[in-house]
Amino acid sequence: MKIKVIACEVMKEEIQAIEGLDDLDFEFVSMDFHLYPKKLKTELQRIIDQSRGYDKIILAFGLCGGAANGLKATNCELVIPRVHDCISIFLCPKNGCVCDFKKEIGTFYLSNGWMITEKSILSDYQRILQKFGPQKANKILNRMYDGYKKILFIETGGVRQDEVIRQSKEIAELFKAEYETIQGQSAFIEKIISGPWDEENFITVAAQGIITEEDFGINAK
Repeated sequence: MKIKVIACEVMKEEIQAIEGLDDLDFEFVSMDFHLYPKKLKTELQRIIDQSRGYDKIILAFGLCGGAANGLKATNCELVIPRVHDCISIFLCPKNGCVCDFKKEIGTFYLSNGWMITEKSILSDYQRILQKFGPQKANKILNRMYDGYKKILFIETGGVRQDEVIRQSKEIAELFKAEYETIQGQSAFIEKIISGPWDEENFITVAAQGIITEEDFGINAK
């Protein structure tokens, strides 16, 4: 069976650490899309449409602000985990779960993948600081991230984890927010890539089928 995995680059480091994936094809989607669900949906559909000759395509994404809603399995079977977003994936044990974000209202989640991007919060802040000075830069930052009271860093390992933890603490200082770390999980990421893709934790649509928001069973809760 020929399988392609389309994944957010936020999980790239964790996925590449999984052994025995030489027979799979991977394409990683830029983190630049994560704030723009409509653009992310367009990009995912473009990749799906152009991915031919596969028996199965796995989307290592969640509903992601509605980006997965309406995606069409153009050429072959399409599989996506039944989760809210990538943060859920990092916090799921192997048997799967849907994270209760209502318990963590006001929490800003970070991980290695979120930090190791060109457009990180710190680099954005430095650009604003150089252009407007500290007083206005802090006002802009507070307006952009108003309401976040805690930074929660999800530890998943990686060669640069010490560096990104230090940077995440700097972000907490900028936000004037509480700071915590939590141990992330990799087992569910492995299950997304390698299966089994059970009905409880995954949505599977046949070729020409369409993924709907209702398939996730999340929004109504």
